Amino acid sequence: MISSHRIGDPGIGLNEPSGLTLNADRTALYTVCDDTKAIFCLDLKGQVLLQRSFFISEAGLEGIALSADGTQLFAVQEETNAVLIIDIAARCERQRQPLAAMANYDAVAEHFPERPDNKGLEGITVNPVNGHVFVVKESQPGLLIELDAQCRSILSSRCLGAANGFSHPKVGPDKLDFSGLSYDPRNDSLWIVSDQGRCLFHYDWEQDVVLQRLDLEIDDGKRRLVRKAEGVAVDPERGHVYVVSDRDARLYVFKLAATG
Repeated sequence: MISSHRIGDPGIGLNEPSGLTLNADRTALYTVCDDTKAIFCLDLKGQVLLQRSFFISEAGLEGIALSADGTQLFAVQEETNAVLIIDIAARCERQRQPLAAMANYDAVAEHFPERPDNKGLEGITVNPVNGHVFVVKESQPGLLIELDAQCRSILSSRCLGAANGFSHPKVGPDKLDFSGLSYDPRNDSLWIVSDQGRCLFHYDWEQDVVLQRLDLEIDDGKRRLVRKAEGVAVDPERGHVYVVSDRDARLYVFKLAATG
């Protein structure tokens, strides 16, 4: 771990950060809080930038990602399994796209019960090359879904389980969850964070295999792991991985592992 920063601020509603993404020039971060109707902008040391933060009309957001052109934010709502498209300059939502209304939903419908079970969409990220959007379902089963750039069509999906390397020595398959993700353009891979596993999975989408699993270890004199990690953002140029803790309302900065 490189550093740790307190970001919680009850006065503005930043209580339990959930989701994380870098801005276009990688000088700041965006996060959301599921009980506050707002987009929060932070500097890289966790200080809230109030002038660049703004209110929106929707609550219950669990993940956030920057569009490929840097002009929009995508956010997911777990309860409705919908993607919100937010205009950064206008500071407002432009579209709301429920997963169930997208083309090819039949391919994943069996994994989403009609009654919400609190195991819905938890994270979102974007491939900056082609603009495709990836969303992850929390668990039972963990499911990674690729969407087109406009979030109108489901292109493909993968279940995340032991068969492709998503396993943990201390957390059983029924408990292992996925709470956030970030696209790594160095080798077209994804970093997927697990709340229950307190770890990161580095996953190769094309090969459908986990490349490595890394514990989110805090270096404070005794071996502790990040509690309730709910968001991750990767910056390959700086060599940093940013992780937010929902429970402790902290931003952790780790050194990005080298790719082979």
